[in-house]
Amino acid sequence: MIKLLYITGLVLYLVSIGNETMAQVSFPELFEMAKSHSADIVKLETSKTYLALEESKIKVDNLAPKTYLSSEVLFAPYFNNNGKIISTNPNESALGYDVAITSGGLYSCLLNTEIPLFNRKQVNNLLDQNNLEILRAENQLNKLIISLKYSLAIQYLDALASQAEYQSLLEKSQLIKQQLDITKLLTDHGLYRFVDYRLMLSAYSSDSLNVENSKTTYRLKLNQLYTVCGVSDTTFKKLKDFNSEINCTKVDTSVFLQTYVQDSLSAIYQQKVFENQYKPQVRLYANTGLNSTTIPNMANHFGMSAGIQLTYTLFDRKQKKINRQQEQLIIEQAAREKEIKQFEIQKQKTSYFEAIKTLDKSIKKEEKLQNDYQEILSIYNDELKKAQVGIIDYLNFLEKINQNKLALENHRIERDKLVVEYNYWNN
Repeated sequence: MIKLLYITGLVLYLVSIGNETMAQVSFPELFEMAKSHSADIVKLETSKTYLALEESKIKVDNLAPKTYLSSEVLFAPYFNNNGKIISTNPNESALGYDVAITSGGLYSCLLNTEIPLFNRKQVNNLLDQNNLEILRAENQLNKLIISLKYSLAIQYLDALASQAEYQSLLEKSQLIKQQLDITKLLTDHGLYRFVDYRLMLSAYSSDSLNVENSKTTYRLKLNQLYTVCGVSDTTFKKLKDFNSEINCTKVDTSVFLQTYVQDSLSAIYQQKVFENQYKPQVRLYANTGLNSTTIPNMANHFGMSAGIQLTYTLFDRKQKKINRQQEQLIIEQAAREKEIKQFEIQKQKTSYFEAIKTLDKSIKKEEKLQNDYQEILSIYNDELKKAQVGIIDYLNFLEKINQNKLALENHRIERDKLVVEYNYWNN
């Protein structure tokens, strides 16, 4: 009895499970890196900036006065004109262009100004169309970020499942190593057979190989995750828990439905812009400077002029009517597609929410079972230290508890995936 107590005390001194210390990284950190690394996100953000600048361009092009310089020199010589090469009144025998066409030439240098009038409504139509394009770009950007978060979350959880398997096998291997030292000590003192020690040693060798294989698989998934996020660092890190929460926030208009709303608005605004051409176009213009058809007395041909121009479309061969019919078709199609998408969104949310509730019940049962197994494992460990349990029974129970632990972790990760799916459709 004294010998057994001595051995037990020595065993307790030897018990020590080594834990591999690793740096950690979380999903929010990787998600921020992935957003900054996405070429599509950068492209859409640039597009938004471009469209914002387009607003100023529309106002300048359609409201602001335009002032510019123009110059033209037209040389139209005459031959056989009594020696007058340049003339506005050539004789009948002169050789050259008809004076009615060339006026004898043109020598002008003018400062011109044009001012569009009464087109504020047309400009507002263009601005409305441009603002809608900005909203469409924002919606596309939101959908892209949502899709990136969804796909990255699924990949993160897959890597997390691989990490859970690696850690579970590592803990099991460390526990077997601990019990191997105990078994060796008890075998040396005749409390276990040598074959029991060899069984434990064989189990440890097999598990060590499984740990290395699992670690390689986890490292591969981790590096794939790094690649998506644009992380050049390939340090072996531990992934933090995902900590998923169901987003129960009620969304007025789903980001997936806004596309169809904007399609309808786009058809309306395009029609308004198309009909700008049917409104009266009024332009005030003026110029000043040199405008002469002859070189002699050119100094007397400085002056100025001003005028107003009106254009109005009278007949378009029913183009306006046809365009309105096309607009109505686009609106009706968008409304129908919105109804179909709305049904799909609601169906997906309901399905995933029910699946989450069902899985929660299973996880609670598995957690209780795992707690029971841990209590039994403590009893097994105590009895092994006293050589009161068979090695095969002990190893079989370790395998059973490890499988249950992995099943529990996989179900937790599966639940996280279901939450990711639900939150995706609830945007």
